[in-house]
Amino acid sequence: MSKTTSELASTPTQSSQTSLSQKKQPATKKPKKQPEVYIFRLCEEHAKSHEGASIFPPIFIIPNKDTVLFNYGTAEEPNFMPRQVRYLSGYKTIFIDEQEEKSPVPEGAVNSPSNTITFETGHLIVQSWNKPLYDFLMSSNQCEQNTNKLRQVKNTFRLVDMGGRDEDVVELGKKKDRAYDIARSAELEEMIPHAKYLGISFSHPSTGEERDIDVIRENYKQKALENPEQFLLYANNPRLKILYLVDKGLDKNIITTALVKGQLHWTATKQMIALIGVDKKPAEAITDYALTDEGESFLRTLKAQLG
Repeated sequence: MSKTTSELASTPTQSSQTSLSQKKQPATKKPKKQPEVYIFRLCEEHAKSHEGASIFPPIFIIPNKDTVLFNYGTAEEPNFMPRQVRYLSGYKTIFIDEQEEKSPVPEGAVNSPSNTITFETGHLIVQSWNKPLYDFLMSSNQCEQNTNKLRQVKNTFRLVDMGGRDEDVVELGKKKDRAYDIARSAELEEMIPHAKYLGISFSHPSTGEERDIDVIRENYKQKALENPEQFLLYANNPRLKILYLVDKGLDKNIITTALVKGQLHWTATKQMIALIGVDKKPAEAITDYALTDEGESFLRTLKAQLG
């Protein structure tokens, strides 16, 4: 017996089944990609003392401890109460009551130089993995973005919003132009230390062979466009150049920190060069020493031995 017209109409055909199976599913919303670094900038600018001078002080340090308003409630029913916060390098929380929940924090951890929060030429770069430092800065009474301040103090710094306001869009475009020009024309002795600092690989991960310098230059230009603010902060930076030489000296075993903990030696003669301590990474501590008056002779000798 043949099917009625209504039965035929209600029976899915192969083409309709295919159409149903190919119907687009609602697109899942991708989580917003977190930036690799957060950049904080001092709010107050100063008149340049001379051409080429910065509008910011070379070094500006803020306290690593504060008392802030913390919401013990919810967004719908807030309950803001004072709470002490403190940034301690290596601790996962900024709240002092949680840091000292099981026992007092050792004096060495409290007074460690790595807790110092320093703005260099008006900027502070915070790596995305350092969430405690980011949280401390955003909760600080001195942060412009903090709208629930315990103390109505003058805004000292703000998180740079690259692309939020029209002014930022224009400024970002200008910085991209400057950064790209530097990346395109930088001499090799300027580019190589900076490129290494930015994380550009100089060898193939699979073979270990050195990458062509032209390819590295293209990666360098790409970095300039991806994050011009970070790129410009350390472009042609004297400290980075010295850090690069120190890393080479350590890699080539011209200098070593392995003989005595906290000391720097010439590898060949075992002669001690300087006390560098143990609070920082060896290369960073050696660079600090090389930048002092006492370290000038060491730096000249290291350059000569590196050729």
